[in-house]
Amino acid sequence: MYLTHFGLQDKPFKASPDPKFLWLGARQKEALAALVAGILGGEGFQVVTGDSGTGKTTLANAVLKELGDRVVAVAVPCPEYEGIDFFKLIAKAYRIGGPQQDHDSLVAGISDFVRRSYSSGKRVALMIDDANRLNSPCLKELLDLSRIKENGTRPLRIVFFGETRFNDILSAEDNRELSQEVTSRYTLDPLTKDETAQYIVHRLNIAGCERGIFTPEAIEEIFHYSQGVPSLINKACDVALSRNFFLGQSVVLPESIRNFLKLMPEEKTATAGNVPDSAPGRKRAAAGPSAKKASDDDRAGIAIEDLWKRHGNRIAYAALGCFLAVAVGFTLFAMQGGERPAPVKLEAKKEAPPPVSPPASAGTIRGSEPTARPQASTATAEVKASGGTGAQAVRAKRRPAAGTGTAAGQDRRVTREAPPKRAAEEPDPDKVIDWLLKKRSEQR
Repeated sequence: MYLTHFGLQDKPFKASPDPKFLWLGARQKEALAALVAGILGGEGFQVVTGDSGTGKTTLANAVLKELGDRVVAVAVPCPEYEGIDFFKLIAKAYRIGGPQQDHDSLVAGISDFVRRSYSSGKRVALMIDDANRLNSPCLKELLDLSRIKENGTRPLRIVFFGETRFNDILSAEDNRELSQEVTSRYTLDPLTKDETAQYIVHRLNIAGCERGIFTPEAIEEIFHYSQGVPSLINKACDVALSRNFFLGQSVVLPESIRNFLKLMPEEKTATAGNVPDSAPGRKRAAAGPSAKKASDDDRAGIAIEDLWKRHGNRIAYAALGCFLAVAVGFTLFAMQGGERPAPVKLEAKKEAPPPVSPPASAGTIRGSEPTARPQASTATAEVKASGGTGAQAVRAKRRPAAGTGTAAGQDRRVTREAPPKRAAEEPDPDKVIDWLLKKRSEQR
């Protein structure tokens, strides 16, 4: 939308990871080199943690690219869907096994694949994204797989990429054995102010823009909002470019950043307090809780006022519509309540027997007391037992009228009124696995 306005060939601040825009700071490059070296020559597990949006998936893609064809490496996301066998996801990523294998067969197939690959001269690397979703039984099975040995060497290397809470999972008593075999840990921290500026300029250059679209002051505002988290940097920059396009401005100024940030929800990051403030000229709020509360109240008042200006009519119409709907519903309920027949009459109508032309002997039974009902069934039985063509005709006429009273008629009615529901709401695990692997490959 704004590409032509700014002279861009591609969107530089996409939300999804794009290897074309890969940028690594000094710390990310150090972690990349250490991970590659550990996969090629080390043993044990490697763990990379960081808050959401700090670039774990981007780093995993960089490791895959750096390894090339020196090892058999895949990166798989740990699914959050229930009913998905994670080891089936691993097997499909390595393209081994069939669709109908049970869990034990999948684990055995992965083990055989690791041994065959090492016998052919290549190690096997497994990088698990979103590892914080793994449970203890799954981690135990991964530990057993990692202990496979060929000629005294462990050919399988596993690298976990997860959010910071994955460290707590490893510290649990059930996972102590795996935690003891972790050989290296890396933490992805947010970018500094200088790294944030380099990150923005780099992505703009890759997109085909060589001029400065963001002023240094605007970049400081973006850093103050994002706290150096790459995903939030992308979000702020993309919204800023869209806003400037609609305003017809070719340069993003700090005032533009401040104005649209007032309309965006405030983002909180766990490491925000550790990031140094890079805007020394910025006026800080007065120390103390009262000053902070006043600032929050002002921001909330501005947001509510702007919301009412833009959507006041819609809010009023919505409230009126809700009131009318409630009033009509109450009126209909009251009208239906007054016309509802008595429950006794309904029950009597439901139990009334269908009209039947009984034989002459049944006349005394119809006028008799309720205790004489067994005689009616006896008389009917005598008619059925006669075996004559007249009795058969009576049964043939009577059977359709009382069809719903027979067992077969009940079966047909149940089938017609309540057809068996197929559990179509549950997703096909194989299709979900294929979709996850396709999505993961597109991010590379």
